[in-house]
Amino acid sequence: MKSLDDISCFLRNELSEKAFNYDALDTELGLAEGTIVRILDAAGDYSVVELMVVLDRFGLELDIFEQIALKKMKEGPADPAPELTVKTKVQIAIEHVRAQSASPKEN
Repeated sequence: MKSLDDISCFLRNELSEKAFNYDALDTELGLAEGTIVRILDAAGDYSVVELMVVLDRFGLELDIFEQIALKKMKEGPADPAPELTVKTKVQIAIEHVRAQSASPKEN
């Protein structure tokens, strides 16, 4: 998200299924009257602290990433995942069975 409009749109979508009395929510969160509406309408500026209080109330979080790192996360890995170096018990058992079947049988 790159703007207050983006943040407001995201929050409106997240909260659209929940019915809230915004004045009561302002009071519950210790915010000035009209803060929730201002955030959801992207009307004017609001503080990062106000935003974080609202995000926390709804189980959301604000993270900051370097632009290059964020681009890489969005694009996904460039190469296939590396082969696991720690084998699972199932992999060990399969290798054991294969080794037994490949070795000459004693009669």
